[in-house]
Amino acid sequence: MSPEQRRIVVVGAGSGIGAATAAHYHEQGEYVLAVDLRRSDTPAARHEYCDLRDAASIDALLERIDSGWDVLTYVAGVPGTAPAHDVLAVNYLGMRLMTEGMLPRLRPGGAIVTVASVAALGWQQRIDELADLLDATDLDTVRTWQDAQDPAYPVYSTSKQAAIIYAKRLAPAAWQKYGVRVNTVSPGPTETPILTDFEASMGKDVLDMVKATVGRHASVDDIVPVITFLASPAARWINGQDVHVDGGFVAPMSTGAPIQL
Repeated sequence: MSPEQRRIVVVGAGSGIGAATAAHYHEQGEYVLAVDLRRSDTPAARHEYCDLRDAASIDALLERIDSGWDVLTYVAGVPGTAPAHDVLAVNYLGMRLMTEGMLPRLRPGGAIVTVASVAALGWQQRIDELADLLDATDLDTVRTWQDAQDPAYPVYSTSKQAAIIYAKRLAPAAWQKYGVRVNTVSPGPTETPILTDFEASMGKDVLDMVKATVGRHASVDDIVPVITFLASPAARWINGQDVHVDGGFVAPMSTGAPIQL
């Protein structure tokens, strides 16, 4: 590893946006640690296994990788077709444990970028409702919280809402104590291997409507540059933000009907 290389951890590097993010950094000559539940051929300097549903597996990974890193990109996620406990365990709690474990292992000037989702739309109205989930720091408590929720409310949306709120709450302290910025990226529907799972859980008609409105679904190449920008020194004064990368689909929902040209 050359002194000029940044050291970057990509969690969820086995496929989709995570694999594309790891490959991008690797091609740019950065030192990439690719983390996933399964073995993959994602280009990287090093590969590690981690079951993000298991706090002990996360702790073991953190012990193995030591410190001196520059970026954590948390791209791991499971769709709403997975068991509800797994959705919250990976998309929210695993992200939280990984983030808090990495903070002291990141160098000042570093960055954390978590991939959330436009499915988190409305998180501002659920802050009080999610308060007990945001207080949970172990899997049993998260499971107990979820078991008391309305099963009709999409747990995937809940997991991404919690991820955004957590990142925003963490960002000021992470910057003040560690000199590390924390942001989230919220893609719209993206052409990845789990898109069919999203069609099943959210409704193919809904995703087709989004596609018709903006002309196409995103590709990983639409999302990766936003992740890498937020993790770069060029974004040094961006902290605690959630950036929608959705072709503009969500914007009219909060401003009224789009202007017709």
